[in-house]
Amino acid sequence: MMGLVAKDHVTAEPCDDTAVAAHKHYAMYVWTTGFDHNVPGCDKDKFLEWNTKGPCFTHVWNTKAKRDWLWATCNLHGREVDTIFVSDVHHNLKKAYDTGDCTSAAIATVKDMLVEGHTNVSNLKIYGLYAVSDIDVSEKDLVKYIVYYNDICATSDIERFDGIATNNEAYATIKCGNMNERLKYLDNLQAIVTEARKQKHGVLLTHYSVSWHWGICHGVVSNMTWNGKTSDVTHHMIDIFDSIDVQVGCINYPAISDRMKIAGYDYAMSINKPIFTTLYTNKDSPCQITFFPDDSCRIKDHNETAMFSIFDGFPANDISYARPCIHYFRGIYSTGGYPGWPVHDGSDPSPIVGK
Repeated sequence: MMGLVAKDHVTAEPCDDTAVAAHKHYAMYVWTTGFDHNVPGCDKDKFLEWNTKGPCFTHVWNTKAKRDWLWATCNLHGREVDTIFVSDVHHNLKKAYDTGDCTSAAIATVKDMLVEGHTNVSNLKIYGLYAVSDIDVSEKDLVKYIVYYNDICATSDIERFDGIATNNEAYATIKCGNMNERLKYLDNLQAIVTEARKQKHGVLLTHYSVSWHWGICHGVVSNMTWNGKTSDVTHHMIDIFDSIDVQVGCINYPAISDRMKIAGYDYAMSINKPIFTTLYTNKDSPCQITFFPDDSCRIKDHNETAMFSIFDGFPANDISYARPCIHYFRGIYSTGGYPGWPVHDGSDPSPIVGK
């Protein structure tokens, strides 16, 4: 996901936000693995190493204990999450589709995740997350697995996925390139929605993640005519999907709000289309794009309280319509892996942080 970050970062000094946002539920990415402080030896030094292939990173939802941790995080008082984008469903669902067998242990685990989430978290929307990130948008060919599961394997709404989320970053490689290739990319994105609408039991919602700078080429807006409409690509993407999140690639104002506006915030608001502002918590560089701990960064306070303060500053920075999105569960958020980043597993209920 971090591949979307542009190198021409907006220069902006930290602001002192004292305005508190009206309470809004958050979205959160739930990738396959995350840092696990319960693994022996996985202390803050190991956390700072950030070896995502090492033993300190474990699956985030394949056991009840791990799922309970996830639900407790979603239910953090005053910082509730009601939308999650859940990875690692592709192969489980594909096998059911290929074999016609909805009784496997893998499918049972998926059902457990969906039933528990819908039962334990109020109004939770659970999206299956695909992230192939190729130029042909192969995610469009995977939608049928969620549709099949929802229509054939699931027997009730609480067993079904509410939507499908796509994190395809290949557009970054062609955003200023051949126009026909760019238009074909949009056609492929539209195919995701077309496939989702084939579901017979209810409506499968669609969500897409964009980078703030995709509609800009060489410093100016790059318009393109697609489906009879001329606009920059992010406006087209807003039109295609039921909701989007914007990776703003910065953790302070005014860069965050400036980039939301560039990415089509005002347009999304004008048509009442849900739009999320995504902030990173995982390790990456430069340091000003993520809340991952870095005492040497020119932007200080890389901690949970600072992140929540930024979310609370949406109204004061003219993006009150946007909803916050955390990237990602157990990236550092809710890990307990480092001072300033408590674990939210239900063992020590936290008050509203930053209020």
